[in-house]
Amino acid sequence: MLTEKFDKDKYDAVEIFTTAKKSNLLLFLILLPLYAIGVCVYLLRNNLENIFMTVFKSTFLLEILILAFAIFVIIVIAMLMKAILLSVFAEKNFSGVKFKIIKETQKPYCCLTEPIRIWQYQFCVAVYILIMGIAPYIIALFIGDFMFILGSFLCAFFAGGDILFFISLFGWKRKLYPVNRLYVLDFEGIILYRIYGEK
Repeated sequence: MLTEKFDKDKYDAVEIFTTAKKSNLLLFLILLPLYAIGVCVYLLRNNLENIFMTVFKSTFLLEILILAFAIFVIIVIAMLMKAILLSVFAEKNFSGVKFKIIKETQKPYCCLTEPIRIWQYQFCVAVYILIMGIAPYIIALFIGDFMFILGSFLCAFFAGGDILFFISLFGWKRKLYPVNRLYVLDFEGIILYRIYGEK
């Protein structure tokens, strides 16, 4: 398999910790400018009146129900796609994929029970971010309803832990082992993960 029968004894391990409070603060600092840009792009395509009309529509409650269902479907699709891609790189295939809810943030999450190469994990996370964090906004722009723009922001929030994880792995890759092979084991999302580098 692509992890080449991973032997932990041949690697130095570094554990990276953070707290839910710190990760939520970082997430807020990253997402707030993106949200502001998203609203500006929407206003360039529409006008401020459309935002107020969204709230006073007779179909407002129906739109909320449709939006909630759409977000649920997007979460399921994004999680399944990430799980399928992770299973491609895992020795245990799909049996190595674990689904759970992160208690601190109440977000659904999937990860592996074994390490894989950092670039492999970043690829899986990038696809998840594309489906969960970017595609909903693009779709919402075509729909043109501000309620769906807000829904896309919520989707981006659900992808937030993966966004932080994706960015932080670039930094650790350069800092720890710029030359040697690096593996990562992520078992609590952004709350805790472990990086293995060749000795």
